[in-house]
Amino acid sequence: MDIPAPLTAECALTDRAGGLAVVRRFARLTLTAWACDTLVDDALLIVTELATNALQHGAGRPVLRLSVGAGHIRVEVFDDDPAPPVRRSPGADGGWGLALVERLSLAWGTARHGLGKVVWCALSAPSAGLAG
Repeated sequence: MDIPAPLTAECALTDRAGGLAVVRRFARLTLTAWACDTLVDDALLIVTELATNALQHGAGRPVLRLSVGAGHIRVEVFDDDPAPPVRRSPGADGGWGLALVERLSLAWGTARHGLGKVVWCALSAPSAGLAG
């Protein structure tokens, strides 16, 4: 029995004007192509939060990676700063970001990656990647 390989797509993040709009458009088009239309709104909120955090607090040139497989979508943002994200209280300036990611996802976390880190989350997608 052949097991299909997970689908993966990447987009470099930029802090230039319109950079977040570009990454949101990339995520929308990718998820739609993967027949994950029902996840687009939540995924775009998550992508925006993780991308904004990486651009404001990370180092190097962050990269967004989306992947789909085995009933879930994985959203990952890589940057060159090894320090894990700091979860602020929701009342603090910018304090809703990681709480929002946690609320909208099945699971989320952070891990070392090379000299930096990856912040990731998973969203349930029972029919993900089945578009032909």
